[in-house]
Amino acid sequence: MKNKLLSCVIIIVFAVCPIFAESVKTDNLAIQEYAGMTGRWVRVSSMKDLKIQLERFGSTIELVKKANNPYSLNRYIFIPFSSEKIASLEQAPGAKTESISSESGFIWPIQTVDRISSAFGMRNGQLHGAIDLPSTKGTPILAAMDGRVLYAQYDRSYGKVIVLEHRDNYYTKYSHNSEVFVKKGDCVRRGQIIGYVGSTGHSTGNHLHFEIRFKDIPLNPMDFLPENNNLPQPHGINRNWKR
Repeated sequence: MKNKLLSCVIIIVFAVCPIFAESVKTDNLAIQEYAGMTGRWVRVSSMKDLKIQLERFGSTIELVKKANNPYSLNRYIFIPFSSEKIASLEQAPGAKTESISSESGFIWPIQTVDRISSAFGMRNGQLHGAIDLPSTKGTPILAAMDGRVLYAQYDRSYGKVIVLEHRDNYYTKYSHNSEVFVKKGDCVRRGQIIGYVGSTGHSTGNHLHFEIRFKDIPLNPMDFLPENNNLPQPHGINRNWKR
């Protein structure tokens, strides 16, 4: 009887603990990735400004065209680094930020989260199928998992929106962004910057509206994200993820 009780305890512990959690290197404001290249998203206002940035990063017009396809001024474009610039940045402290993934493989879409302004659940008589993560305008938004860009454009009340398609019919949605860096069809990796936090659409302040869906069914993101000791809300427990 004692051995059976011990076995039950062990099973319960393994059912709750995130045994597949791992450390993930994520983009930050210093070094980023896009289209298989390492560089940085930079707002460029003129050809003169572009030439200054190219000299700064040791890049070329050809690389810029290859990364952006096409590129235009007066907006953010991705400027790839030279191999020398990459080497120097990778040796600098904090070149890539560490993030922890959950058992499901998701990471938080914002590097530092200490508050949820609106949780998943009923709100004003309707389902709020997301969690709202307050942050300052321009905070990097990270792809929560490897995937493909299904949608990246303006969507009425949600403002500037990105939808990523992941394995096993899972999707993530990122809304109210101030900037969107990816386009439909792009393949993105977990931890890659895909946009900046903002307050576009119907929004009362700068925040990220973040959804996880299975097909078209909204799920509580807290069931899939890593534990976060900064948050007062407990995580839910979901163990139906197909690895």
